[in-house]
Amino acid sequence: MREFYKNKKILILGHSTFMGSWLTMMLHSLNAQIVGCSIRPPVYPNLYQEADIDELITSYIGDVRDFDFLNAIVQKHQPEIVLHLSAVSGFCDSIEPKELYGLNLLGVLNALEVCKQSESVRVFVNLVPDHSRSSFFRNCDKKNQGELDLIMGSFRSTEFLTTGYRNAYFDDHDLSLLHPRAVVNIKSLPPLGGGDWSKNNIFQDYFRAVLKSKKHILSHPGISHIMVHVLDVLFGNLIMTQKLFIDPTHNITDYKLHPDAAVYRDETWVTQTFCEIWGEGATYTVQHNEKLLMKTLEYNDYYNSSYCDIPDWHPQWDAETSLRKTIEWEKARERGANMQRFSLGQIEEYLDQKK
Repeated sequence: MREFYKNKKILILGHSTFMGSWLTMMLHSLNAQIVGCSIRPPVYPNLYQEADIDELITSYIGDVRDFDFLNAIVQKHQPEIVLHLSAVSGFCDSIEPKELYGLNLLGVLNALEVCKQSESVRVFVNLVPDHSRSSFFRNCDKKNQGELDLIMGSFRSTEFLTTGYRNAYFDDHDLSLLHPRAVVNIKSLPPLGGGDWSKNNIFQDYFRAVLKSKKHILSHPGISHIMVHVLDVLFGNLIMTQKLFIDPTHNITDYKLHPDAAVYRDETWVTQTFCEIWGEGATYTVQHNEKLLMKTLEYNDYYNSSYCDIPDWHPQWDAETSLRKTIEWEKARERGANMQRFSLGQIEEYLDQKK
């Protein structure tokens, strides 16, 4: 993979997000030439600033709904690969549905149109947040099911647009073209990892408890969490992007990361393991909450995806390792470490184990 991505020209749309920042650092470690375009980070603190991402990338902060803004960036830098991440997937309770649709729908529409007109772009990937099998909604402070449906719809609308553009403009499979192009959705899991301050991240609650209170955590049994590290999720996306670049006939469908059952862990296991890894007197109490459990289960299987599994992918780090790496990142930040250097160190460790 290092050889493939070396000097590849890549545009990341949404590089100031949690996953976008890790993606930038991973591609930097693979020696790609990276340009980023994004709205301002939605919260502070954020990984984009914590890890000084702008030092690793040609960065543009602006309105992704502005077609001329995006088009000028593509024309200037001539990317071969464009990776789009939804702007505010982890902050659904901080933004109204109208604004969410504007950012997600118009953002990906502009990106697709720019790629359609570009002669340099060979692969466009829309990384879709897949919350259908997670407890994404447990902390989402919306009043009713209709609002939650609208939130999910804003992400699904980007899938619809990407598929529509592929079928209308990119699905001819004319291999006589100098550079046949591939356009796909990849449904990505909600991952673990240091620097995620989104409001649906249960571990921020845990960190606040052990750092600022009496080191005691409440656990809710029966709630399942996906324990996959962000580096495993991004590596899976980069595997598929490489396949699409080399052989654009993979463009016939959309893809998803499909882990085995071992990555799903009950919250009691999560809190117990968290306390063991954290140490320093951290404890937990099991608290049953039927109302919370019902709200989670209601959205646990939001819809069954017909996307194809990404071939040759499985998580390298198991559930405990993923949690340990997340805790190590948080502890490094608390002791004042250089978080760009520390994050890049975790990436190098991960990539070295992939050899």
